[in-house]
Amino acid sequence: MKTGKIKGLICALLCWLLLLCATLICLNANGVYAAPQDYAAESVGEEVEEEATPYALANLSLSINGGDGKVWATVRNDLAWFAPKVTVIVFLYSSDTYTESYLDMNMESSNEIADLNMGKTITAEAPTGGVEKYWLARTRYKINNGDWKIKDTGVCRLGPSGEFLGYV
Repeated sequence: MKTGKIKGLICALLCWLLLLCATLICLNANGVYAAPQDYAAESVGEEVEEEATPYALANLSLSINGGDGKVWATVRNDLAWFAPKVTVIVFLYSSDTYTESYLDMNMESSNEIADLNMGKTITAEAPTGGVEKYWLARTRYKINNGDWKIKDTGVCRLGPSGEFLGYV
């Protein structure tokens, strides 16, 4: 009887470790890219050098939505692993004509938070102006004092009242 319990515990432990490894692999493959060089000098002010916690992870999701004449970009901290501080900046861009680069769009709104806790969100919102436009949501974030990372939604089209008309 004891041998059966020990085998069951070992099996449960192995399953848990396998799940943990799969989660870490998925977090590492979530489409996060390094910050372009134009952001390298963007931070202004004093920075305190601290060592980053090794193996600190955060899985942030970025979405763009609209309705009632508004468009909003939302970043949610879905999971933070050994990450006591997740600094997040969310941007919302628009353009009357199609363009693939946020650099050719107008920044409509931005919002930032020094520490986005797990399960919490941050949103940037802008009015549509009653006009169909192309929109892009973008976020920059860093875990502890690590490097800045970037995600974006890709360019999508939203109608005058904020209704989603599709990705381009």
